[in-house]
Amino acid sequence: MTASPADATPTPPANPNVMKHLRVTGLWVILVVITIIAIQLALPDVVTIGPTWLVPFIELVGIPIVLGIIFLGRRHSGLARVAMTAFLTLLVLASVMNALLLLISLLNGFTEQGGPLLFAGFGVLIINVLSFGLVYWWIDAGGPLLRGEGRPSTPDFLFPQQGMDTMADWKPGLLDYLFTAYTNIIAFSPTDTMPLSKRVKVLFIVQSSTAV
Repeated sequence: MTASPADATPTPPANPNVMKHLRVTGLWVILVVITIIAIQLALPDVVTIGPTWLVPFIELVGIPIVLGIIFLGRRHSGLARVAMTAFLTLLVLASVMNALLLLISLLNGFTEQGGPLLFAGFGVLIINVLSFGLVYWWIDAGGPLLRGEGRPSTPDFLFPQQGMDTMADWKPGLLDYLFTAYTNIIAFSPTDTMPLSKRVKVLFIVQSSTAV
């Protein structure tokens, strides 16, 4: 017998404490996005896609998406998750293209002096770390909301704290994922945090490859 709509159990509201923490984290996410945009605007034309303003303008669209997810006070809808995933995918693709264009410009004889060249390389590196860090934060174990409520799905990462009896209630935060992205690109391999899922292993390969 098919249950009627009236018999369906409504989705319970998210835990208020978890939502409060998610909103604070969301503000940091927005700050990270603004940092990425600022660096994109400052990069030399040879390492940017199209006009200098094009990618930053598109990335600005992600800020309302983040605001909508963290301040609606309800569980992430399917549409919101798709929009956020698409936005973060855009950040990663833009980061990869920055690295490829920088490599191509170097092979073709980058004419800028040492200072602009150093800034271009450093800027591309920072964008890489921030973009992939946001992706890791968003996809791990079903997302930040499920992790915060203690109902994670299959984990994508294994942090060292998760194996310590004295830190049984510990949950990874945004900084932990940014640090994971940083160590992966610097060491060209996992350090203290291990990738568990196939999708994260692929992301690790892509991230470290664009840093070579």
